[in-house]
Order: sequence, then structure tokens, then C-alpha cells
Amino acid sequence: MANLSDAFISINDIVNNFLISYTGPGKIIPDSKRTEVVFHARRCLQEFAYETLKSQMTDNTATVPSAPATYSFPSDLVAIIKVIINEVEATESADASPAAGEYYPNYVNKTILFNLADANEPLQFDYLSNALTTDETAAIPKLAEEAMYACMIYAVLANRENTNPNVLQRLLIEKTDKLEKAKSRLVFTNF
Repeated sequence: MANLSDAFISINDIVNNFLISYTGPGKIIPDSKRTEVVFHARRCLQEFAYETLKSQMTDNTATVPSAPATYSFPSDLVAIIKVIINEVEATESADASPAAGEYYPNYVNKTILFNLADANEPLQFDYLSNALTTDETAAIPKLAEEAMYACMIYAVLANRENTNPNVLQRLLIEKTDKLEKAKSRLVFTNF
């Protein structure tokens, strides 16, 4: 398990805390399986990471491949921010026949297509990552912990039959409010 500082909490701990605090007889969620909670924790983290954390990653260890000039996306890639070939920012091609200095992202095949004239040039690209959602040892800032619980409560109850619509509305408002507060806190502290 990763060595977490006091500023972070693992998803595993979030799930355990959630099960203890919010599920069981007399609690807001009378019964829930760990697998259900883990699923919703991961989904909430994906939403939270995209909306608030937006982890930006840089891969600058590669070169533009030679024929076929395709490069596979990192497994955690959500969206490409920019591509740099030989220290010059490349532009995105509108079609699958990129010119020199252009690239064409194929999100279906999870590859980037380059022009063969760019082969063996140094490659760097910046992208949004969802790496936080890959496993239960992933860590999030404790400033976001309450927002995660609010999101998880709403998600679990929204997927249940016969949940009171008024309760769901209140939980949705609480979830949105806590996400916005967490976002503000993380931005304000330059997290």
C-alpha cells in the first residue's frame, strides 16, 4: 500500500469509513455490500477527479514511432491536452492523414497517429488522467473526503427502488454543495 501523508486518504479507507458510518440498521443506507460501495466510490472518484482534481500528466519518455506511426495512449488517459514533437507543439489533424507536425488521436483504438516524416523524433504529450481511479490504494486529498461521502450516499440511494424523491433531491443538493466546497478548498490551497 502507498505511504500516505496526513493530507491524503486511500479509497480503501474511504470505503471502510463509509460502510461503518453510513450503512447498517438505523442508518441512511440500511444494507449495502462492499462491492456496491466500491463501485460507487470509484464512479464518484472519476466524477470528482474530472470535475475537481483534473490530474494532468506528462509523458515525455517516448519518441514518435516509425511505421506504422502510431503510439498507444497511456491506460489512464482521459483527454489529450497538447502534443509536442521535437520540442514544437503539434496541431491536431482533422483526419487520419496527418501532415508533418500534426497528430490524429483515435479514441476508439486508443492510439495517436503521426506522419512518417516525424518518425524517431522526441515525443511529449500532456493529458488529463484518471489514474486516481485505478485501484483502492489510490489516494485523494482529505479536503475532498466529505464530498466523496456525499457523492457515494447519493449514488447508492439513487440506484435503489423506492427511495423518497425528496430525500434524493436533498442528497443531490448536498453532494453538489460539498463538491463545490472541496473544489474551492483545493484551488485556494493550491493543492
